[in-house]
This record gives sequence, structure tokens and C-alpha cells, in this order.
Amino acid sequence: MKLRQLAYFVKVVEVGNITRAAEQLNLAQTALGIQIRNLEDSLQIQLLDRHSRGVSATPAGKLLYERAIEILQRIEETRRDLIALGGEKVRIRFGATPSILKLIGTELLVAANAQLPNIALEVVEELSFVLTDALERGELDYVLAYDIEDNPGIRRIALLEEDLLHVSAPNGKQQQEGDISFRQAVVGDLALVSNRDIIWKRVQETASRLSLDVKITYQVQSNEAIKALVLHGVAQSIMPYGIVAEEVKKGQIVARRIGRPAVKRTLFLAHPSHRSFADEKPFLTFIDRMVDRLTTEVGPYAHTIDRLIPLEQANFV
Repeated sequence: MKLRQLAYFVKVVEVGNITRAAEQLNLAQTALGIQIRNLEDSLQIQLLDRHSRGVSATPAGKLLYERAIEILQRIEETRRDLIALGGEKVRIRFGATPSILKLIGTELLVAANAQLPNIALEVVEELSFVLTDALERGELDYVLAYDIEDNPGIRRIALLEEDLLHVSAPNGKQQQEGDISFRQAVVGDLALVSNRDIIWKRVQETASRLSLDVKITYQVQSNEAIKALVLHGVAQSIMPYGIVAEEVKKGQIVARRIGRPAVKRTLFLAHPSHRSFADEKPFLTFIDRMVDRLTTEVGPYAHTIDRLIPLEQANFV
């Protein structure tokens, strides 16, 4: 067996489809199929059942998948430990969403430099679904992203739940009304991001349950562009507090909690199931501290669900 074949096999099992796995691996489908068949031939056993919906692991394939995860994880741990032993910093490619970095981005970078002397943190800012795609392709090591779906190739832990807010240009009446019902929140012209975005999905799911029509007048691939539409009174939107915090404090935008029902999202820390490094406690403690700061900044719109490291164990400076 070759390590490359094991990595390819793991991806195919996790995706359940050779074509999609090839796309994520940036390989030709034919080339990936040949690698999997060569692996089966070398072991003289069938690893995958092929069917119209894609592929699934045979009993032998399930065993190999479990062992391959262990092997690849140990290799990654060994690589990172050897780098650290040689005096070089361990590189972690870390993704976070715009609303997170807008609130605590500067603090995160400064704190990482001070608290993680043995780690070189490379930060990528993207929407949650973009970060998740990059994680699945192996382009990122860890991400802080919202509403990550269950995936056998990804390990995740829910850290924080956050209310999404209805945002609009200010007027005296709105500023006195307080919370807004979901039905009221979707009456006007809405500006939202991509239909792959978490907020779009949450709005559509809630509207469907209530048998409501949602008028998405502007589909814009930029939170800043949406915010400009809101500032000019052209549209309303549903956004996280982090995106509009500065404008809310200045009185330029009114942000109102949505109720009956509330629209929420959940923040996860996630990483590929076969990637980790031996001494990750300082990094996880660092993430806990950043999530604590994020919770403080978001204020009444967020609450902590869980921690990565228990408080009594988080004792590094």
C-alpha cells in the first residue's frame, strides 16, 4: 500500500462518490479510479461497492478506512513534531468567518503571536460554506465556522450559539419596538448572500415551516455590499451582529433580535478527522479564549455551548 492511495481511499469513502472526490483532490476521475483499483488489487480484496448513487465501503473497506485514518493521523503528528523538534514553528492554516474577524480579528492575531510561540498561524477569512469546502479539500487545518454539517471526514465541536438579527436603516419607531417577529422580518425587500450561505438556508427553512414567502430582492456576494444597501435604506437584511456592530454602535443601522421563532446559528471548531498534532492543548486553549472574547463582543446575542479545554486545565499563558 502507498500512503497516497490510502489518502485517496479515505477521501472517496468520506465523499461517497468518486467523481466528487476527484474534484476535491484535483485529480482526473479516471486517475483516481485507477488508484483505488490498484489498491484493491494489491490487497486482493474488494474495498468499495459501486452503485448508481456512488460508492460505499465494504466490510473490508470500513476496516481499511478506520486504520487509514489512524495511519494518516500519526504521520501528520510525526511531521508536526519533527518540525517542532527542529526548532521551526508548526504551521496551522486556520479559517474564520468575516463576522468573527471583524469583531476579534486584530486581537486574535496579536494573541496568537504572544500565546502560541511554536505555531505559525495563517488566517483565512471566508464565509462558512467556503471554509468547509476548503477543509474538505485539505486546504485548511482548522476552521471556526457556522452550522457545519455532520461529515465522517470532519471532526467538529459546537462552541457557541448566536442569534441572527434583522437589520435596517434607522427610524424612531423601529428603535423603540425592540424584538421583531420572523414574519415581520421577511416582509420587506431582503438582501442576502449566496443560497449556499447559512443565513440564506436558515431563513428559507424557517419560512418554509411557517408557509411564508420570502422576497429576496438582492442576492449579493458580499456582506459589505449588503450593508451598503441597508445603510441607504434600499433593503433590509438578516445578519450576525459582528458584521454590523460598528454601524449599530454609531446609530447608522438598527439591529433587532428575531423572535417567534428565533433564527440562530451554531459556531463549530472543525478539522479533518485524520489531521491533528500531538501537543494541541495550547492551541485549543487559545481558541477557547478567543471564543470567550467573541461571546463577550456579541453580548446578549450569543451564549457558550461547550469548551475545548476545561477551565481548570487551561493554565498556560
